[in-house]
Amino acid sequence: MPRSVPQAEHSFLSVPFFAVPELTGLTTWAGKIVVDTTNQFAAANPWRGRYDVGDLTGSEWVARHLPGARIVKALNTLYAPFIAADPRHAEGRQVAFYAGDDADAKAAVAGLLDAFGFAALDLGGLREGGRLMQLDGALSAKHLLLQDVD
Repeated sequence: MPRSVPQAEHSFLSVPFFAVPELTGLTTWAGKIVVDTTNQFAAANPWRGRYDVGDLTGSEWVARHLPGARIVKALNTLYAPFIAADPRHAEGRQVAFYAGDDADAKAAVAGLLDAFGFAALDLGGLREGGRLMQLDGALSAKHLLLQDVD
């Protein structure tokens, strides 16, 4: 007898970028919040350039492959050790940028990031925010701390 798969409230998309099209038919994506942590690497390892998605941002391209998903780009600008470590420091909290086109999905993801201890910083929609966050974007691989002021 097939097992039923529990429906997650949020899914974190953490696969090689080029594998995203394989996920299209995996489930019904409509209405699901998907946190897109991917980057447009053409190959997983070693780095061999950027996967070409034309004029789209990586997350816009991901959204086309996960029809109906409520995509929020987040946690892709940080190196893994910065995500794994406690984001709270004496000097401040690690900033986690996020972007998306669905206000409710963004609020849910911002709440998760905050619960994890990050200082969540909204960059707008997938188009403008995604460009800042993707490979070669102005915020790619930037690790910032936000000082909490009382």
